[in-house]
Amino acid sequence: MATTYTSNQSRIAGWVVLAGTITMAAGAAIGASFGTFFDESLEAGTFGEFLTNAVTNSGAAKANMWLSIFGVLGIGLGGVLLSRLGDRNSLATKTARFSFTAGAAAGIVLFPVLLGVIEELAPRYVAGEDVETTARAIAYIGMTADWIATVVILGLGVATLAYAGRNTWVPRWLYRWSLLAAVAGVVSMVGTIMNARSTISVIILPVAMTWLIAAGIVAIRYQGNTVEEGAHREFADHSAAG
Repeated sequence: MATTYTSNQSRIAGWVVLAGTITMAAGAAIGASFGTFFDESLEAGTFGEFLTNAVTNSGAAKANMWLSIFGVLGIGLGGVLLSRLGDRNSLATKTARFSFTAGAAAGIVLFPVLLGVIEELAPRYVAGEDVETTARAIAYIGMTADWIATVVILGLGVATLAYAGRNTWVPRWLYRWSLLAAVAGVVSMVGTIMNARSTISVIILPVAMTWLIAAGIVAIRYQGNTVEEGAHREFADHSAAG
């Protein structure tokens, strides 16, 4: 069955994924500027210092979490919309939809949990209450789950999304780039298991986040196409430049 994809649909998908990715990146930049990241302190055994810093720079710490919540929602929705531009009935498309949906759903649960550490437990720690062990345990659980969700979205999701759209909207160079994201996802999962998130797991972020930005731009510029569901055709003319 033939399905027509309009340029309007691709533009909406592109802008949504761009907005989500930029929002997520803005949150990360704020966290990096004020030292309100969880991973480094968990790995270095300085979580008490993190809690103190989270109170001192509470605005930045909270902004990091809230922007991450809105960002992951945008990335999840954008990924699902982009998946509709390819062969909707392929296994790759279904896997991409699952990845972006499950990852976003996990994010809107995990980030508020981490926000709770900043909002409630950090001030109690600074006030002298014995809550560091509890806060550290919650943060460890939350960050571990967060990295698993990150690999699902940015590794599995990106790779299957590109594979599903390789015969329609995804140019060759973008598809090849997605393979790097898949490899980075495996490396990041190893880093998560080894408790080396701040040094190894982070590898996936620059590779896959920039891929999402590039994919958003490509989708915005895409002129639409008509494809046969399940057909394996050559790339559209716009892909030839890759």
